[in-house]
Amino acid sequence: MKNSIDRRVRKTKNVLRHNLTLLLSQNDLKNITVKELCEICDINRGTFYLHYKDIYDLFEQIEDEILYEFIGIINKYKYQKEMSWKSVLLDLLKYISANADIFKALLRTSESVLLTRIIDISKPKSKKEWILLLGDEKEQYYDYYYAFITEGCIAVVKAWVLDGMKETPEDMASLIGRMMTNSIN
Repeated sequence: MKNSIDRRVRKTKNVLRHNLTLLLSQNDLKNITVKELCEICDINRGTFYLHYKDIYDLFEQIEDEILYEFIGIINKYKYQKEMSWKSVLLDLLKYISANADIFKALLRTSESVLLTRIIDISKPKSKKEWILLLGDEKEQYYDYYYAFITEGCIAVVKAWVLDGMKETPEDMASLIGRMMTNSIN
C-alpha cells in the first residue's frame, strides 16, 4: 500500500513540476497562480497544498533538486590532482541538455536564483582547491579569476540554452574550456 501512495505522490509532483515548467516558458512566476496550475494539471488545490505552501515553494524545490544534482556532479571531481574542468563542464552541460525544458524556463524567469546558488556552491573553499584550479602563483587574484570565469561560463551557458542548444554539450564544454584556459594563462 505504501508503495502505491509514494508512486501517486511522485506522479502528482512530476505533473505539477512539468506543467509549472510549461507555464514558466510563457509567464513569469509572479503571474502564475496555484489555481491556474491546478487546472492545467487536473488536480484540486488541496492536493497541491498537501505538498507545497505556494507556487514559490514548488519553484524553490525544483531549484533545490537541480542544485543537489549539480553538487553531486561537482563533488565527483573535487580534490582530484588532475582536475579536468572540461570533464566537469561536460557532465554539467549534459545534465542541462537532458533537462532543457526546465533550464529554459528557469533562465528566462527573473525570480530564479539558481545560477547564483550554483556559483556559491561551486566556488573553491580552500587554498588546495584554488591551487588545483589556478596554481599558487596567482593566489592574490583568486576571487577575481573566479568571478570572471563563473560569470563568463554562466553567460555562455545561458546564451546556449536560450538559443535552443544548437551545439552539443561536448562542443560547448570544449569551447568553454578553451575560454577558461585562455583567460587563466
